[in-house]
Amino acid sequence: MKDYYTYLEELQHSEQTIKTNLYNINKLKQWCRSKRTKPENLTYKQVLNYINHLKTTNQPQTINRHIWAIKHYCTYLIEQGYRTDNIADDLKVRGERKKVFHNLLTSDELEDLFYSYETDKIWKGNFYYKATAKRNKMVVGLLVYQGVLSNNFKSLEVEHVDLRKGTIYIPSTRRNAWRKLALKPWQIIELKEYIEEIRPILQDHIGTNDEKLFPLNTPQFNTILHPILKKLKTYNQKVTNNTHIRASVIVNWLGQYNIRKVQQMAGHRHINSTESYKQDNLESLHEAIDKFHPIH
Repeated sequence: MKDYYTYLEELQHSEQTIKTNLYNINKLKQWCRSKRTKPENLTYKQVLNYINHLKTTNQPQTINRHIWAIKHYCTYLIEQGYRTDNIADDLKVRGERKKVFHNLLTSDELEDLFYSYETDKIWKGNFYYKATAKRNKMVVGLLVYQGVLSNNFKSLEVEHVDLRKGTIYIPSTRRNAWRKLALKPWQIIELKEYIEEIRPILQDHIGTNDEKLFPLNTPQFNTILHPILKKLKTYNQKVTNNTHIRASVIVNWLGQYNIRKVQQMAGHRHINSTESYKQDNLESLHEAIDKFHPIH
């Protein structure tokens, strides 16, 4: 039988996250022993009682971390055949500070960033600078259309782009799940040129021969990303950083697709992460939690 530590490791959680999770589950087991039960036999009502017990000495943010641990542990127990349901799946304690985004970009504003990014009139006499400009435009496209995270870029490889199917595969990270996203038709055309003509120029210039989609001679992709974001801000003053662009993309997705699809597109491991972007529905979300999960 797979132990819980191995289960968490396979989810690519950090050592600190695993340590915190195990600590919280040990607390749950201690409480269960005092109630003469086991985590695999816990009822929904008992979980609510446990959360109320936690509320006597913990803040909402800490309690939600305990709930997060219980969700993972229940999923593990289901996988091992000890439970058939996840009793903590929809639980969340009110009072934790929620994300509130300001001056988000509309889908048209996001698209304008891509089309505004100049490549043809930049340093006509210098083939390398023109190549970097075209590379940067590919990065902008992945920011504004696919909501790619800054730490995704350095792990992207040429094989992750399927020009025939018009998709790009985004590998998983410690925090986010893998995802496969559709490319816009104009992205496909420009990525083809980039991969076949521009990328070899960049590789030759910096002396690399790996399979990275965006060749680098430094471990930090921010050396590329920071100048790009600075330039995007000249096109639209609302742009602040990569997180702001990604939030705009996700909020726009929520206006087009159901939340489960957006969860997959964004690479969120948990639905709560996606729900935090539902800015126009926070009040009704609170009401729903009050109605069905009255934890006060």
